[in-house]
Amino acid sequence: MASKLKFTDQWLKTLRASSEEEQHYGDLSCKGLSLKVTKKGVRSFSYTFRFGKKTGRVTLGPYPDLGLAAARARVEDLRKLAVAGTDPRQLKAEEIAQRQRTVGEMVALFIERYAKPKNKSWRQAESNLRLYLVSSLGPRPVTAVKRGDIHAILDRLIEEDKSASANRALAHMRKFFGWLVERDYLEHSPADHIKKPFNERPRERVLSDDELRSIWHASEALSVPYSAWLRLSILCSQREMETASLSRSQLEGDLWFLSSNDTKNKRENVVPLSRQAKAIVDDLLKNEGEFLLATGRIGDAPINGFSKAKAQIDKASGVTDWRFHDLRRSVATNIGKLGYERFTIEKVLNHKDKGVTAVYDRYTYLNEKREALQKWADRLDEIVEQA
Repeated sequence: MASKLKFTDQWLKTLRASSEEEQHYGDLSCKGLSLKVTKKGVRSFSYTFRFGKKTGRVTLGPYPDLGLAAARARVEDLRKLAVAGTDPRQLKAEEIAQRQRTVGEMVALFIERYAKPKNKSWRQAESNLRLYLVSSLGPRPVTAVKRGDIHAILDRLIEEDKSASANRALAHMRKFFGWLVERDYLEHSPADHIKKPFNERPRERVLSDDELRSIWHASEALSVPYSAWLRLSILCSQREMETASLSRSQLEGDLWFLSSNDTKNKRENVVPLSRQAKAIVDDLLKNEGEFLLATGRIGDAPINGFSKAKAQIDKASGVTDWRFHDLRRSVATNIGKLGYERFTIEKVLNHKDKGVTAVYDRYTYLNEKREALQKWADRLDEIVEQA
């Protein structure tokens, strides 16, 4: 028979096991809450209740993993459910099944239900989460992941001198665990309240004419979709996934239409294709499928695997200290050298306007962008053809 007393945190901390038999206690401050102490000292909370004409009991969890205040709150939640006609035992079974879902399973679910429908760069999220989170914690129940586990992943990357990778890994893990909280798979995110491991300074890297020339020629070492993707990225100066997802339905003559769902900043954009860019696109249109830069023959999915492509470019060009985003900065710098004002350059890059301009200015600046991109393409011809 259970001993009845008022549970307190101090009492729980000092409670000792009996070597003779299990001990059972009932909480006078919370009807139905009980504590079992095994001969080995394992302490666990449970809740005893009436449902209909029968008595039932569910295990709530071990102490101190489940604290006293949390156990009492859980009992109150279950009591309300029983009054409303839901058997707490049924809920508990579903909850246990959910708690046993692993990190690897939940990452796959996150990619399928959230990342794919909402993020055009979902493959980057999938690759990052699998590389850092799943490889370390994949078999573990997602509810068992603690903040220290996240720190361990980040610390390892810092030790390997991969500070920027640590920042990106944290960003993806925050998104993943935040989604689990939103969907009630977790109560709290273990990635919350963790500061960025490394304060990155904004990059100012601008590729020289010689480097641009080397990278342009090195693209010949890539397979057709990747070589065309790289050259269109340089000519049009759009983001890497926006260019990779170029499709037939986005094209009309020499115009490339990007909807708010196609762009990273959710801002519609129209890109006038220079003669040089149009020639590349026309060649791609000879292939089958919706996506012009596709991984398979039928063109049903855009290319990915940019890290592997960059490694090939680095080897062929001899230029290694650069990132894909540096291409956009380099194009912007060169367009500026051609005499165009920053406002026109911002329109070419499809950066968001700020302040009053963002609300009232609906002019597309198509002619200005067309002229700037054609002048840049002509200048790029000169750079590429230099000895």
